[in-house]
Amino acid sequence: MKKPTKPKQYKDKVCAQCGTTFTPEKYLQKVCGPLCAMHYQRDARKRQEERVRKDKLKIRKLAVKPLRYFINLAQTEFNAYIRERDADDPCISCGRHHEGQYHAGHYRTVGSNPELRFDEDNCHKQCSVCNNFKSANLAEYRPNLIAKIGQARFDRLIGPTPKVGKLGRSDYERIRDTYKAKRKALKQEKAA
Repeated sequence: MKKPTKPKQYKDKVCAQCGTTFTPEKYLQKVCGPLCAMHYQRDARKRQEERVRKDKLKIRKLAVKPLRYFINLAQTEFNAYIRERDADDPCISCGRHHEGQYHAGHYRTVGSNPELRFDEDNCHKQCSVCNNFKSANLAEYRPNLIAKIGQARFDRLIGPTPKVGKLGRSDYERIRDTYKAKRKALKQEKAA
């Protein structure tokens, strides 16, 4: 014959609705009684409706954002990935290590070659002085770039590039997500 079991005693909790201390009868009980449960459920429904309303508003706000917004998000993630990838390398142009700010400098400019904007061979860590004030310091950039990526990849970069059709929001979001994941994987790899 089985022994009768005692009802389990749970630690005292604070009521999520009125704030009083109570001993729960069930493990996941959040409120002290039926009246508080009714008010808590009403408030939870209001919170859920507010969350849905905010989500809809967020979607509507994203729908009116210009394409430039998504391009900038993708470019920011791409640049962060390039700086993380080349973190241990010196500036591609001047070859210096210093404590200043570093950019992700493009060899072929984004303005004249938009199809190479997200090409990893075209973009490398570059100090802000070389990138901003020396117009990417291309005279020094070229030999260092050839040494880094090799002549064949450099020739592909310099040669005619196929024109890419106009990218849309979803394309830029995909690029952003891709480089965010790549940067995260790179950080984890370096930490290991």
